Amino acid sequence: MMPKTKVNQSDRLRAETDGRRRRGLKARANVLNRAIDVASKNGLGGLTIGGLATDLDISKGNITILFGDKESLQLRTLDAAMDIFYSKVVRPAMTERSPLKRLQKLCNLWFDSVEQRLFAGGCMLSAASNEYRARPGLVQDRIVHHRDGWHTLFANTIRAAIEEGELDGDVDVQQLVFELIAFQLAANTASLLGDRRFFLIARRTAQARISRARATSKSQRPKRK
Repeated sequence: MMPKTKVNQSDRLRAETDGRRRRGLKARANVLNRAIDVASKNGLGGLTIGGLATDLDISKGNITILFGDKESLQLRTLDAAMDIFYSKVVRPAMTERSPLKRLQKLCNLWFDSVEQRLFAGGCMLSAASNEYRARPGLVQDRIVHHRDGWHTLFANTIRAAIEEGELDGDVDVQQLVFELIAFQLAANTASLLGDRRFFLIARRTAQARISRARATSKSQRPKRK
């Protein structure tokens, strides 16, 4: 009977550990969901452990245990928001086999995410970039990391479309990336200020810019840039 008792004790300890882990993950997710909502409206700088504790009716100590200090909370909040963005925008677009269709879908889903308020305050990355543009530190470094990743994704997709002969070989990759991002920034501001007409103009202009870059013949071979 003794071995059975040891096994039962081991099982109970494992179950208790698993239960604590699940509760910790659930608590962390609840805090991050609220933190994303607050940061989207008030900026990452508007996040406070005390404010979240009040909103969620939990102790500040519990949040500190889960995230550490305010800066760590800001970093985790930004990363969690970008995970949501990638799941709703990037991953669905990457399922397209054609690089050109991936590029078009990336743009369309980005505009959808802003119009449908994936985040209450519009594009989270745009807001964070503006908020921390002159505030060096770990938060700015993480924003730059995500911003560079978004720009690089566009550039790589455009290059792939050129290689496939779907975009003209003379397309300047960085120029096209710059223009598409500029249209997004304009559209984000317009959407937040309730200017739907300007938002739609930006969306149509982005689509038209990609169309103008399309190759006139699939037989064209690209010129590398």
